[in-house]
Amino acid sequence: MARPFGATNRRPPAVPATTRIAVDGSFRSVEGTCYGCGDDNPAGLGLVFSAEPPGVVSEYVPRPEHCGAPGIIHGGVLATCLDETMAALGFVLDRVHCVTATLELKYRRPVPLDGRALRIEAWRERVDNRRRQRVSGRLLLPDGTVAVEASGIFVQVDR
Repeated sequence: MARPFGATNRRPPAVPATTRIAVDGSFRSVEGTCYGCGDDNPAGLGLVFSAEPPGVVSEYVPRPEHCGAPGIIHGGVLATCLDETMAALGFVLDRVHCVTATLELKYRRPVPLDGRALRIEAWRERVDNRRRQRVSGRLLLPDGTVAVEASGIFVQVDR
């Protein structure tokens, strides 16, 4: 069978951000330069993850540099928030690192750039720890309205 335009059977190596547990039980990257959750990246999103049944939550406070269209947060930034939170689910719940295999997003509403905190939630379809997990997520506006829905497959990697 022919492979499209040079596709190979081998995936490139994946190196996820390592994660540490804070005293309060929240999770943040040890690799300080991580765009999503790094402590030492002033341009980053500053995500902190917490276990909250049935999965993981994080909070994102948008800044002016995250603007897409005037007054609206860039969709790629919102995708990154969901991707990071959904990948963190494996570490927060099972202490295993995961990377994104697939990610599908549905943008339901524009997200205003008004400085108010947004909530990101992630959970998995099956509760058992598996090498490949189907994970769902959503990004909520401050009033609880769902602005972005996501689903994807996340794969455990050895560290």
